[in-house]
Amino acid sequence: MAGTFELFADSDASFRFQLTAPDGTVMAVSKPFPDKRAAVAGIAAVREYAGMGFVTEVPAPKPGRVSAVADFPAW
Repeated sequence: MAGTFELFADSDASFRFQLTAPDGTVMAVSKPFPDKRAAVAGIAAVREYAGMGFVTEVPAPKPGRVSAVADFPAW
């Protein structure tokens, strides 16, 4: 069974989507989009790119540098 893209408005009135696994686990949350149309285009892009995407490992940041992953807000 495939996952589900769920489209929603966040607390800042921006649109986001999340990819939810069949068991309800949230697998990914998008960046904020200014409107619903842009968020739907983001879903289309994820569908297109993720299916054949390569897996790469991101190295740990060097001391004194900020990691984009570490700064990602917790939901």
